[in-house]
Amino acid sequence: MIADRGVLVAGDMLSDVLMPFLDLEAANPIDDYLAALRLFESVADGVVAVIPGHGSVGGAEQLRARIKQDRAYAEARRDGGVPDHPRVGPSAQLGWLPDVHKWQLERLAQGEQNENPE
Repeated sequence: MIADRGVLVAGDMLSDVLMPFLDLEAANPIDDYLAALRLFESVADGVVAVIPGHGSVGGAEQLRARIKQDRAYAEARRDGGVPDHPRVGPSAQLGWLPDVHKWQLERLAQGEQNENPE
């Protein structure tokens, strides 16, 4: 964060065109992503602009909306649901995102199976 300017450089997070890309090699990819969102939320009051690595620059309102949307995606997956996310649904701007989304869900499910072998 460039604190004296109120600019949050978010790297590969908080995009307005990409869904959350989880670190599938991490021990707890969803919990890690949610923790990162909490960090962003903790500095949100001082942010006037968010710059993601992919997508559009946004203001303070867009920052909060992106955090909320990305949290909903991660929590749905954590809770066993299928994330309802506009960036991977029929209205997705990038036609390849639904395939990446599906692959990511499959990898997460494989990881869960490895943790809980029957």
